Amino acid sequence: MQIAAYTYKEETLFSQLRTILLLTGAAGLLVAFLLGLFLSRKALRPIEQVTEAAERIQSGVDLSIRIPGNSQDEIGRLRSTLNHMLERIERAYNGLEETNIAQRRFVSDASHELRTPLTTIRGNVDFLEKIWADSGRQSGGAEDAESAGASGRALTIAERESMSKEAIHDIADEARRMSRLVNDLLSLARADAGYVMDMERVELKSLAEEAARRAAFLPRTAEWKLGSLDALDGVWVKGNRDYLLQLLFIFIENGFKYTPSGEVRLESVRADDKVGLIVSDTGIGMSREEVPHIFDRFYRVDVSRGQTPGTGLGLSIAKWIADMHNASLEVRTKLGEGSRFIVWLPIDFSEPPECDIIEGTVRPELPNRET
Repeated sequence: MQIAAYTYKEETLFSQLRTILLLTGAAGLLVAFLLGLFLSRKALRPIEQVTEAAERIQSGVDLSIRIPGNSQDEIGRLRSTLNHMLERIERAYNGLEETNIAQRRFVSDASHELRTPLTTIRGNVDFLEKIWADSGRQSGGAEDAESAGASGRALTIAERESMSKEAIHDIADEARRMSRLVNDLLSLARADAGYVMDMERVELKSLAEEAARRAAFLPRTAEWKLGSLDALDGVWVKGNRDYLLQLLFIFIENGFKYTPSGEVRLESVRADDKVGLIVSDTGIGMSREEVPHIFDRFYRVDVSRGQTPGTGLGLSIAKWIADMHNASLEVRTKLGEGSRFIVWLPIDFSEPPECDIIEGTVRPELPNRET
């Protein structure tokens, strides 16, 4: 019977196994930690990109920043949604910036245009007060007359009246100019506020003939000619008659203003389902570089600044009226040879509503009452 045995080899083996297990476990733990750290960083990287982009946008540096990546997982869908949102925000912000810039320019130009006639009116009023105050002092007594004579020659009554008439004429001209400017500003304010015109079927030929008849009474130095309106026979459009007349008058008045000699003509043309009203002149014309800006508010061609009256708002109003009627404007011009404006209006082919005729009825006779 064996009571004891030597176990050194077995203890050595177990010790080695324990050491191997400890080292293997530590190595596995380290690998798992590093792998988890790598995977967590990779998984959270898109979130970090979103955060970085949001911080850059919040600082207002650049709104064109987009979150990179094109994965198709949940993070990818979130990235795509945020990029679309950022794109819309950028468009809205740029639109607001352009609107603010245009509004500031508009207010500045309007203030300048209003300041000029007000300054002229105030200067003429001060002048009238001065000459008639001097008249009162001169008729007040001998001492005043001596002092007035010492300071300069006294004005006669006829001279004062003549100078007063000139001043009043200037005041009236500037008042009319301010009235036109205010009316134009009101029209543009309606446009900015989204004003919707009342539309109805309008016979275009009678409208053009009325505009031509009224244009003959406008002040002008050029000859007014009415061309062929045969293309308007039987043509109806959907629109507002008053605003369409205003649209034609804007182009006709511009033709008269910028045509010191020559002619201004109104005629018509038809192309498929559209009809064109043509206002042409042989005036000063414009260069090619100026055409894209003529519909901007307060814009005036350089060669006409200070030479022809106006506010630079007419063509802006014409563009708004044309847009409200789904019309297009075509401009052909050459510097020194004249301009040609064509208003293309869509033809209304709908039939006019028929009126129901109520036939007369015979009233039945009531039996006579017996008395």
